Amino acid sequence: MRYPSLRWFVVIVLIGSAYWLRLTAQSEQPPADFHAFLAKADAAQLELQNGQPAAYKALWSHGEDVTLSGGFGGTIEKGWPAVEQRLDWVGTQFSKGTNRIERVTAYASGDLGYLVQNEHLRYRVPQSGADSTRDYRVTMIFRREAGQWRIVHRQADSQLVKQGAESAR
Repeated sequence: MRYPSLRWFVVIVLIGSAYWLRLTAQSEQPPADFHAFLAKADAAQLELQNGQPAAYKALWSHGEDVTLSGGFGGTIEKGWPAVEQRLDWVGTQFSKGTNRIERVTAYASGDLGYLVQNEHLRYRVPQSGADSTRDYRVTMIFRREAGQWRIVHRQADSQLVKQGAESAR
């Protein structure tokens, strides 16, 4: 009698594990306070897009490990002082803003959570008075600190159109 190779055994174990993880992830719902926090974050983000960053800043962790890779590009800000300064600057870039958020997924377990979403912004540029739009792909990470959810990372980019690989020159 011939036994299946170790390779097939590993494949079967991996497929079974992936199936089990999918089932358990579908049955486990994020805590209700996480959904309430996301609604609060959405409202605070709209205030930011109207030139008022205070409510949005209040949702962030003030730790040295927080990071922000904003949709306007530039460096990745690290640590609360740098992130706070960047959020203040972002508030000066928007006025009369509206947004539409398409939540792709949001999940939390224990003291960690994340979301992936698309954001569609319409706003007036304060410096020129011109109307503008921006569309972002966004990933955010959250953690519970002293019983409250806080933002610890936000990454936004405008790469909504799939692009093929290009050769380096």
